[in-house]
Amino acid sequence: MRKQRIFPMIAILAAILVALIAISGCGKKEAPPAAPTKIDFTTTYDGALKLAQEKNQKILIDFYTDWCTWCKKLDTETYVDSAVIALSQNIVFTKLNAEVDTVTAAKYMVKAYPTIVLMNNDGTEIDRIAGYLPAGDFIKTVDDYLNGVNTLDYFLKKEADSGANIELNSTIAQKYADRGMYADAEKYFQKVLAADPDNAQKFGLQAMMAMGDVKMRDKKYDDAYAIFNNVLKKFATSESAPEAQIYAAIALRQKGDTTGAIKAFEAFIKAYPTSEDTAYAQKQIERLKNPTPAETGK
Repeated sequence: MRKQRIFPMIAILAAILVALIAISGCGKKEAPPAAPTKIDFTTTYDGALKLAQEKNQKILIDFYTDWCTWCKKLDTETYVDSAVIALSQNIVFTKLNAEVDTVTAAKYMVKAYPTIVLMNNDGTEIDRIAGYLPAGDFIKTVDDYLNGVNTLDYFLKKEADSGANIELNSTIAQKYADRGMYADAEKYFQKVLAADPDNAQKFGLQAMMAMGDVKMRDKKYDDAYAIFNNVLKKFATSESAPEAQIYAAIALRQKGDTTGAIKAFEAFIKAYPTSEDTAYAQKQIERLKNPTPAETGK
């Protein structure tokens, strides 16, 4: 009887088994890491710079305050959006309380909240967002800035290349105002006012209101009050009249003229009893008539 050739058969079977295992192993792929579900904000300026330099990324700093309503709206609506969370993987997102880190807020001349500053990883500013933006607009604005579009430098180059026009002057003025560069902002706002004193081109009134806001931020309350009163005289029937009247009252309050502020808020309520700002005006009157010990310094 012929002997069976057992060992070669075993070797063949073993080779087949190894091949099957290899094929099976190739079919298994590691699961990709889970997408982040929230933004991991850094909370210090120096920490943001260090991390951005390590990652070779830009920095986005959200300057906020605890009492700022629109800051909270950014937190609850914009920063929870999945596309914004994804964006934060390529930019160092940072939150700084401007009333705590006053040094960094002063460095970037932040005087209104929220202010979101996009910068290079050495801290040089690219541009900023003044106020709240919903997720889609937020992402588009940041993307534009990263590509050098619609920044202050972008508009200044347009002015140098093709000359100024009223719309460009208005945009540049607001860009300077948002950066706290009030002298430069006023220069461009004055150009707008000179070109459109009666608001025929729909830029003059806007410039007047913005000038009043700049004066308020710069703590020049008498100048702000005069500008808002001028709006009321020249454009009494405009949509900006209610806003001008209440801001005139606020200017008096900020100045410390309690009697004048109360009268101005009362005049606003009488003129616009159904305004959405009427409740605010009533609250200011109550606050001025019944100040807290902290407000009186007692």
